[in-house]
Amino acid sequence: MRVDDLVERARKLKEKGLTIGEIASELNVSRETAMWLLAKVREDKVVSDVYVDLRSISHPYRTRCIANALADMISENVEESPEVVVGIATSGIPIATFVAEYLEADLSMYYPKKLKWEGEGSRVGGIFSENFAKVDERSCVIVDNVVTTGNTIRETVEQIRSRKGRVLCSAVVIDKKGLREIEGVPLLSLFKIVRI
Repeated sequence: MRVDDLVERARKLKEKGLTIGEIASELNVSRETAMWLLAKVREDKVVSDVYVDLRSISHPYRTRCIANALADMISENVEESPEVVVGIATSGIPIATFVAEYLEADLSMYYPKKLKWEGEGSRVGGIFSENFAKVDERSCVIVDNVVTTGNTIRETVEQIRSRKGRVLCSAVVIDKKGLREIEGVPLLSLFKIVRI
């Protein structure tokens, strides 16, 4: 996909009323990259981010296959069975649903603050959906589609711990940062992007 195509997609999402955080989540890029795409600043400025197009796994069968691979990695790396799988909104939720099914765990949904983020002055916190499993005093696994900076996983770990829950690991399809752990929690990924 060309940068001009990303710029156009970002502008269309903004016109639909999405916040910068939601646009970043939809495009699987950092908030800074989403802002750059919307502003389309100097042509010579290089943004150090990688666009990941996951639309090819949007078919439920493919999503289930990816989720089963993640769940298998979780089972292989974590001694204890999780009671709850926490899916990070929005793109992590379909994957987390299938992971929870595979692991025979409850499903929780977390809406991170980045979905509400609109600049430095805005510091709204994330929330857990009231319609799904509670994480309070339970063993949890966090599932998302992509790690760009690690901040969303970090925030989710903090929120679970503030409710006296335990995070056994986090698992993502793609790790764009090359991390092994976040806040002392192992990070498992199907793919790591490493810059040479």
